[in-house]
Amino acid sequence: MDNNSCGCNVCSTREDLPWEGRGTDLPIAGCRFTLYPMTDRYVDIILGSLEKTDTSYVWSETDALSTVYRGKLPYVADAVKALFVNAYRSGVHMALEGQFSKGCPGDIAGDSLLEKDGEAPNAKSAEGIHFPVKCKLALYPMGVGNYIDDIAKVWYMAQDRGLEPTTIHYATRISGDVHDVFDYLRDVCALMDESAVSHYILHFTVNCNSPTKE
Repeated sequence: MDNNSCGCNVCSTREDLPWEGRGTDLPIAGCRFTLYPMTDRYVDIILGSLEKTDTSYVWSETDALSTVYRGKLPYVADAVKALFVNAYRSGVHMALEGQFSKGCPGDIAGDSLLEKDGEAPNAKSAEGIHFPVKCKLALYPMGVGNYIDDIAKVWYMAQDRGLEPTTIHYATRISGDVHDVFDYLRDVCALMDESAVSHYILHFTVNCNSPTKE
């Protein structure tokens, strides 16, 4: 499979697509996400969390709809987790919806930081804050025939880590400490890299302090 095709019939037959000729061999991971604090203080929480999170190891851009971080997977995952932890307020219902992606044939080689090395910059600042979260996720390994085997691997990974995975319609649900859940999302992406899945998407929603009674 080349860089400009995910293997689907559309990408294989169309030559007038807007991303035709794009794609990159660079190890660029990305996450686009939107933070939803359910409070009238949402502006201060969102902007304060963005400011407090160290993004020196990722390329970042925020617009009216969302924020994107791009770079090496460990640093992208570190920044996303730190942003959610930094936004946490006791008793405030909050959700973060986003998707990790790597290997998209429509990607470009720019807009990333890949020269960074060493410990993730937010690792120590966020480690002392703990609270329970719920998460739903859906993994899409693209261009592979045995995709259900890759999905099964990450389901059992959640089970082995005590995250209590439950199959729900169109997604898997897990729950646990905020660090355990975000580290799991990072490791799902890392497993796709190890499994030689050249293009994958991991869609997720992380939620804390939900008022919904179950």
